[in-house]
Amino acid sequence: MVNAESSSDAGLDPLTRLAIKHGTDKWGEHFYTPIYHELFSHLRDKPVRLLEIGIGGYDYRTIGGASLAMWAEYFPHGSVVGIDVAPKTLSLGPRVTLLVGSQADAAFLAGLCDQHGPFDIVIDDGSHIPKHVATSFYALFPRLADKALYVIEDVQTTFWPNFGGSVLDGGATTKLVVSVLEFLNHAELKIVQPTLQLAAFAKQVRSLRAYHNLIVVEKGDNSEPSNFDLDLDNPHVAKALQSIRQVLADSPSPQGFANLIRILHVGNRPDAESLAAQALAQWPDHPALLAAAADIAELAGDTQGWLRYVERLLAAEPDNVRLRQSYEAAKTRRAPGASQ
Repeated sequence: MVNAESSSDAGLDPLTRLAIKHGTDKWGEHFYTPIYHELFSHLRDKPVRLLEIGIGGYDYRTIGGASLAMWAEYFPHGSVVGIDVAPKTLSLGPRVTLLVGSQADAAFLAGLCDQHGPFDIVIDDGSHIPKHVATSFYALFPRLADKALYVIEDVQTTFWPNFGGSVLDGGATTKLVVSVLEFLNHAELKIVQPTLQLAAFAKQVRSLRAYHNLIVVEKGDNSEPSNFDLDLDNPHVAKALQSIRQVLADSPSPQGFANLIRILHVGNRPDAESLAAQALAQWPDHPALLAAAADIAELAGDTQGWLRYVERLLAAEPDNVRLRQSYEAAKTRRAPGASQ
């Protein structure tokens, strides 16, 4: 018998050791467990709820469950649910539940979440048919716990025609990933297409990670606004502004104040103008502050103010051709008798 801590497996992470112990193909045939350990190690002592789609062993009733046993040992306070289309007669301990059901059955998956969820981790190691992968994701992801991680294994099948994939443009799994990217960037898409309708849970897609044959989607708060539609009342923006003000109060810098002015000048121009005046009194010739003040003047339609700030910028950058051209054009428009 090989000791699990012997020198022969030195350097292996704890989950990979357990994968070897329980005989799961997540290490050896695949190379998933080191990635999983990086993703899940902070949850080891938590009462996590984990769902794995696909128990393994195909139609054999007494074969499979290797990864479920691995998960149960890796998460000693967690509960593990495995589903498969084939019934199993496996004894994997009181914290492991085996259920018969299809990942292509959205109603079954919804009931599964109601009874055993909300899940903190989902591992899709099921049919690997891209159409099924997409069905499972859309049924399960909105019902997951906050900060949950949804993992799709064996993503190569999205390119394999015998699984319903496509070498040319990818199958349903690839299209799902594209949709997830759109959900991540919902605020940016709304800038160019305000009427665009995305999935109701788009603001709950926090991150997307891709590895060889693995896709990981994190659930969490994704309500950050676009910088082209910055709402100062948005909680993310308000928190950022508070932290910037606190740091600048302790360590004031012209660059920091210029950044703060840029953030404020769209939604709170009076505050931005006051801040710019204060900062320029302390650093009168700093280019970043002058540029920020010029932006405020331009937004306010104050051409004369913009010209004054740009003149001071040109003193520091006399060879800036584009800035000089903009300055001369603005002066020409301001000249008496110039056509408007």
